[in-house]
Amino acid sequence: MAISAKDVKELRDRTGAGMMDCKRALEETGGDMEAAVDLLRAKGAAKAAKRESKAANEGAIGTYIHHSGKVGVMVELNCETDFVANGHRHAHRGREAAGGQLRQHPRRRGGEGAGRLPRPARGGREAGEHPGEDPRGEDEEVVQGHGPHGAALREGPGPLLKLSGEALAGARGFGIEPEVVDRLTDEIRAIAGMGVRLGVVIGGGNIVRGAMASRKGMDRVQADYMGMLSTVINALAVQDLLERKGVETRVMTAIRMDSLAEPYIRRRAMRHMEKGRVVIFAGGTGNPYFSTDTAAVLRAIEMESEVVIKATKVQGVYTADPATNPDAEFLPSISFHEVMTRELAVMDAAAVSLCKENGLPIIVLNLEDRGTVEAAIRGKRIGTLVS
Repeated sequence: MAISAKDVKELRDRTGAGMMDCKRALEETGGDMEAAVDLLRAKGAAKAAKRESKAANEGAIGTYIHHSGKVGVMVELNCETDFVANGHRHAHRGREAAGGQLRQHPRRRGGEGAGRLPRPARGGREAGEHPGEDPRGEDEEVVQGHGPHGAALREGPGPLLKLSGEALAGARGFGIEPEVVDRLTDEIRAIAGMGVRLGVVIGGGNIVRGAMASRKGMDRVQADYMGMLSTVINALAVQDLLERKGVETRVMTAIRMDSLAEPYIRRRAMRHMEKGRVVIFAGGTGNPYFSTDTAAVLRAIEMESEVVIKATKVQGVYTADPATNPDAEFLPSISFHEVMTRELAVMDAAAVSLCKENGLPIIVLNLEDRGTVEAAIRGKRIGTLVS
């Protein structure tokens, strides 16, 4: 039987489980909500019992030194296997934990106890991610991120960020504005630092928009391919600045360009994300007549993302264009059905339909407000939730 997005959302609100876990539970129980709740609880109890015999005997030391050179923090971060302990992501967690401890140091706050270093934090990973275990399986660890408007976001499935090409152009409206890209990459770096898996899809409207070019007489297929190449240019610009800021980034294209980027392979993309890298998906879907909105939703589904965050130049979804209609009403939340029947400009119809069929929520927010994307992932109610 068909499982509705509403049922998936209700089950997720009741259990805190991942979107895809909830959908699978409903499918296994034939849509019975109570049976699905019991099934998820049973799976949770089985996971807990499996972990009782495990010990975090491996680990790594994370350090963070304040730029003044006068205070530093050392953190012992434990895990179950040396495979995880020697990984890039575990080392990154250690540095992040040490930095968090330093930010709480009383000397920096001016409180009592100045001069004493904070007590080292001890933690461990309970999930596998070693040979023989599926790192995309059921043993996902919950981190300090959150999904759409308060729901827990797991370390496995993370958000997919959809950026318009026009966002890179700034006030000029064409090309790439370095200051805008600098601010944008700061936002992406902050999200990557939260420990969630992050995929990014960037449009190409700041260079060539295929649909618009075809309306002016150009062959539609040719124009769409030009638009796909524009997204690759944007992706390379963002990758360059991210890596200058210390964020490991991979560009994967739907059209092979081996000298510039990796070809898109689903399992390889997921592995990059498991290693803590930001993956930028370029080249759209690789096919004409499909927008980058559709490409973003398609990649989100393939990466098992929990939410698509569409960053735009407005606060969210309105009943009309707020730039031309002062009476336009802001909508804090709306259903997929309403978006399609009212023909609201959230995403194109194909993208919205894909989200509805797969129970994938969309958050629409304003990219120009600093910290909005990070705040939305942490659970703050920002922008419009489409579900």
